[in-house]
Amino acid sequence: MNGNPLVESMGIDTRAGNMEGKETRFGSFYSALYSGENSCVPAGTVVGMHDSYMPLSGVLMFIGMQIDCFFGGLGTGWINLFLYMIIAVFLGSLMIGRTPELLGRKIGIREMQTAIIASVLQLLVPMVLTGVACYVYNTQGNNSLGWLSNTGPHGLSTMYYEFVSAVAGNGSGFEGLGDNTPFWNLSTSLAMLSGRFVPMLAALSIACLLSKRKVVEGSLGTLKTETVTFGIFLFITIIILNALSSFPIYALAPLSEHFGMAINH
Repeated sequence: MNGNPLVESMGIDTRAGNMEGKETRFGSFYSALYSGENSCVPAGTVVGMHDSYMPLSGVLMFIGMQIDCFFGGLGTGWINLFLYMIIAVFLGSLMIGRTPELLGRKIGIREMQTAIIASVLQLLVPMVLTGVACYVYNTQGNNSLGWLSNTGPHGLSTMYYEFVSAVAGNGSGFEGLGDNTPFWNLSTSLAMLSGRFVPMLAALSIACLLSKRKVVEGSLGTLKTETVTFGIFLFITIIILNALSSFPIYALAPLSEHFGMAINH
């Protein structure tokens, strides 16, 4: 809403906010609000070009797509929430010195390992594929990528967003690259396969393991998962797992662009 300082430095009036690439009917605030909500659900609809938002806005879009379990868990959102609950119950039970239990069944090492592997892969796959894209760009330029309109931190954000969006099934993009090429079509296909089948297989594996365990009666020492306290703990676990795990690439891309923009201004 404060506008782009680099645009303002050119003598352009930015009192309406950062309006580059935004829908004039909605303005900067509602365009950003819609794009932020859109990144939390697999919708892919836009009212503004994500490529034109401020760098810190991009961070929140990344986190929203990587969490991928807001608003009741559309698509694979419920599956991801189930995996997050496994992790949160395990951590919470360790904190109170109890054996982790969920849905009346004890959670063992294999369930925890499966949930962790699935969660880490959803964060690791976009990073690895972005690294591959950077290598291809540095060695072959735009011959294989089609075209990349921005270099430096913003170019890295553009490529990373492409893969995060593919993993989350969101469909939106920074649109600063020509993505209808064999490289992007094949690489994002791998990202989509990972984003859909890894969580599903992990959840089915955990469900199979839990179905073989006997139902145990809860006691006063059992971690209650239907309380507000656990809901807050689950939310914090989700944020920490996604935000901190991806912080290195946030530092290299949007955060670097943000501080560089401030220095140049």
